[in-house]
Amino acid sequence: MERLRLDHARLSRVLGEVEAQRAQLRSRPERARPIIGEALRYLLNYQHQYHHPREDRLYARLAATRPELRAELQGLEREHRGGARRARGLAAALRRLSRAGLRGRAGAGFARELQVYVDASRDHMRREERAVLYADVEPLLPIEAWQTLAGELVPDDPLGDPAHLQRRFPHLAAALAQPVRELSSSTRVPAGMPSHGRSARSLAVFRDGTDRLVDAYGELVHEGLDLVRAGAMSLRPAGAPLAALRVLPEVASRSCRFAVRCWALPARIALDCAQRMMAPLMLGASDAPTRAARDPAGPRTHAERAARRPTRRMRPR
Repeated sequence: MERLRLDHARLSRVLGEVEAQRAQLRSRPERARPIIGEALRYLLNYQHQYHHPREDRLYARLAATRPELRAELQGLEREHRGGARRARGLAAALRRLSRAGLRGRAGAGFARELQVYVDASRDHMRREERAVLYADVEPLLPIEAWQTLAGELVPDDPLGDPAHLQRRFPHLAAALAQPVRELSSSTRVPAGMPSHGRSARSLAVFRDGTDRLVDAYGELVHEGLDLVRAGAMSLRPAGAPLAALRVLPEVASRSCRFAVRCWALPARIALDCAQRMMAPLMLGASDAPTRAARDPAGPRTHAERAARRPTRRMRPR
């Protein structure tokens, strides 16, 4: 269930980017076309090919235990097939359109169809989340069913791996503010690099950290909701106050662990980003003794050169 919720969070990011680029199709088609093309390819290759079939298998199991949900779940399955057909049609239409076509009437029609797809996808996700993803359906299926669903061989979402996303969808990765290359503390920044190069690298690290924090807080929100539901389910059967007191220590323990995670996860991401941003400066500073040892001319600063100059003695008149 957590995997499906995370897929929805990432899908929302891609739909938002598609909508932003749709508004620029007529004014900047050379920039918007590759981003929209890669976004549609991502949606077809992951969301429609793997995410939706996984949901369909879950819905089929839930429909067998909740007859009152069968009609809605079957409707969601039909929308999966319709959404895939619409995405394939949009991808084909985009390939046929020239730059002049994107600026003209055909481009306006394509932009309208693209917005219809985005709106329908968002409405579909909202209904899925209301009916299934955040509807406390976990107790409806046995643990073996959840283990079977979790054990399915499904490729990882490319949005979860910045390097993989950059290789397969470079324009989409750049538009989503993903770093173009992995930056780590081992990356050497030459001491002579211009300041704008250092600033660009720091900005890439900052953007990467921002994306990681957004994903982390989204994950924590989901965990918090699950924790609340689990606590309510634990306290519900207790009934009497004395029975509730026996359950409270476990509920409190889980809450404390979650509170620690709420503090530790963002702090760890922030610390990692700070180290990556400071690493080039530290490496540049560590080169100074080496340069001084290699340089026979000695000190380079004005103060050091002045200190080494021989002092003149004033001649008596």
